[in-house]
Amino acid sequence: MPITSYPFDGQDTTETQYSLLFRELQDTGIADTYGGPSFQVSATGAGMTLSVQPGFAILRGHAVSSTAVETVTLPDAGTSSRQDRVVLRLDPAANSIGLAVLQGPDIGQTQTDTGIYEMSLAIITVDANVTAIDAGKVFDERRYAGSHVGIWTTNLRPVHPRRGRLGCNTTTGRWEYWTGTAWTDLIPGTADNTTRWNGYTLTVSTSTPSGTPSPDRIWIQPTS
Repeated sequence: MPITSYPFDGQDTTETQYSLLFRELQDTGIADTYGGPSFQVSATGAGMTLSVQPGFAILRGHAVSSTAVETVTLPDAGTSSRQDRVVLRLDPAANSIGLAVLQGPDIGQTQTDTGIYEMSLAIITVDANVTAIDAGKVFDERRYAGSHVGIWTTNLRPVHPRRGRLGCNTTTGRWEYWTGTAWTDLIPGTADNTTRWNGYTLTVSTSTPSGTPSPDRIWIQPTS
């Protein structure tokens, strides 16, 4: 079997080759912090329409960028309840990625290796005979592109990390992650001498702990 390598100067590189390369570099998903607004779907309150927020995403090695709020319209409700799905659809034959609606009852995503590839943004419950979509019937199904594992000092932590960003802090000598509001050790350091464990207060002490014994209290005394 011949060996192929790319990209190099003066060499044509195909769409298929590039997508194979980039899907190894980044997961399929929304390029945003977890729970962020990118490609978020919501009911407009006007008929069977939904709003999709701007965003950036990667689908099987291809990129899609939206810079304005888009509107999608669901098919009219029927006499029975159903579920629809809003997806981003990669269509290599059309050289495009766009929004599409999959109408129930079969709303499984198509995810081929070379052809159509769909990534779900939301599932919508369409109740029987409704004329407008209720906000509480839109369920977020966005997946997010992976965050890179990093290494830094306390002073050189990422300035705008996404939730879940993981890295090794060489100042503290610990792995830490961004909760969305603060950097937190992945594995806590020294545990407190008293902690809750499976509903019990656990105390490790070489001498009898102070306080009144109680049914939910466990005392461990080291032998040395």
